[in-house]
Amino acid sequence: MTDKLIPALSISCGAFATLYVVLMVSTIFFASLQTEEMSYVRGSESKIGTLEANYYTAINKASNLSPTTLGFVAPIEVKYVATAQNVSSELTFAGN
Repeated sequence: MTDKLIPALSISCGAFATLYVVLMVSTIFFASLQTEEMSYVRGSESKIGTLEANYYTAINKASNLSPTTLGFVAPIEVKYVATAQNVSSELTFAGN
């Protein structure tokens, strides 16, 4: 029993050391990935903020415009289209 204990402990110690190195490398990889992704998110947030500011500036400018200064006039006469008679008899559902 004691003659197999030292090799078993050596193998388990080597396995734990290898596992430790793998876990450290994966931790460093994911930490750097998270840092890169957070910088991308911050850049996107600043672009969205700029777009919102431009949008609100354009809306304020458009709401301050007078339609008459742009050449729009009130309609002189308003006409409505009469409803068609018996059109439902010619309508069908698709596939029928």
